[in-house]
Amino acid sequence: MGKMRLRPTSAPAEAHRVLHLVSTFQIKTDTKWLLQLARHLDRGQFQLFAACFYGGGPIQSELEAIGVPTYNLGVANEYDPRAIWRARRLIRQIRCDLVHTHLLRADLYGGTAARWAGVPTVVSTAYAIGPYARQRRRRSDRLLDATCAKLSTHVVAVSHAVQRDCVGRLGIPGDRISVIHTGIEPPEPTAPPAATRLREAWGVQPFQPTVLTVARLSYEKGIDVLIETALVLRRSHPQARFLLVGDGPDRPVIEAKIRERGLSETMKLGGFLADIWPAYAAASVVCLPSHSEGMPNVLLEAMAVGRPIVATAVGGIPEAILSGDNGLLVPPGDPAAMAGAIARLLDDAELARRLGKSAQATVAQRFLARDVAARYGILYSSLLAQGGRRHGPIRAA
Repeated sequence: MGKMRLRPTSAPAEAHRVLHLVSTFQIKTDTKWLLQLARHLDRGQFQLFAACFYGGGPIQSELEAIGVPTYNLGVANEYDPRAIWRARRLIRQIRCDLVHTHLLRADLYGGTAARWAGVPTVVSTAYAIGPYARQRRRRSDRLLDATCAKLSTHVVAVSHAVQRDCVGRLGIPGDRISVIHTGIEPPEPTAPPAATRLREAWGVQPFQPTVLTVARLSYEKGIDVLIETALVLRRSHPQARFLLVGDGPDRPVIEAKIRERGLSETMKLGGFLADIWPAYAAASVVCLPSHSEGMPNVLLEAMAVGRPIVATAVGGIPEAILSGDNGLLVPPGDPAAMAGAIARLLDDAELARRLGKSAQATVAQRFLARDVAARYGILYSSLLAQGGRRHGPIRAA
């Protein structure tokens, strides 16, 4: 089942034990944010642990490197009910004061285990909205969502749009939901040669403007609209190249569609990149064509490095982007509007520079990981004060 013995901790005597549960430690929305939260949350108040249900992943070693004990529960597949028993056993060994679950598998199995173990405070993060909340749709999604909504004692919504969805679609009382936007830790500036090498690897010439989309290749990300946008933009900007970074279940369909629309030279698929920052540095414009979003990491990453952005006005995106001030927003499902906004930025270098600089300032004002982590600390403390400490303080090692 993987290592389950607790290691000694030097946490202060009054620190609360907080366990974060994720499906895997692969690089994805929830684990990227968990790593940043772990870096900045006050360890004097909270002793963090993290566990995945299967598969491990690179985030596990990064968490360990900053002193967060991690565990792999070793569940064979998403339908294995032993996940609940294994999670409960770990929760009882750690003697958690608070369990925080992320995404469906952790919400369902981890939430059930935490309730069974008698944990007084069970927090779940809601990252997405309605019919676009899953990488793949199931007939049972409505039932699963309703069940998970009852397992948590409190929900963190990553945007006000997600909060409204939780209230309206799932019937979660508003006083059980806190809105805390996801944060970002801006990277060190990317050296120009790294961006140049990436463009060369994609076959993009120095004179060709680049439109970058970073997304999981699945139905909610609007890649169908992006393909049509490339067709429209090609008429006025034939030298522009679209770079699509990411992987996912729809990749074969997307590759076929690109060929069918005669876009093999215009649109390049770059696959998954563990280090995404050179891709942003190589981009003239960052484009988010999504049909739905909660508060996308990609948006915050592009803002943090000052890239000019064109995005659809869906979900939590308008909570970060004010069109004309720090980016351009267009209606979802409108390739002509998206192509027009991209063309505007490619044709007006001063506008692109101003919007990118304003986006970077917005991150510094509202979305820095350290500031967001402080809001999580306040929430955790408030919930723990209401729910009580079940197991008593950690004894100093």
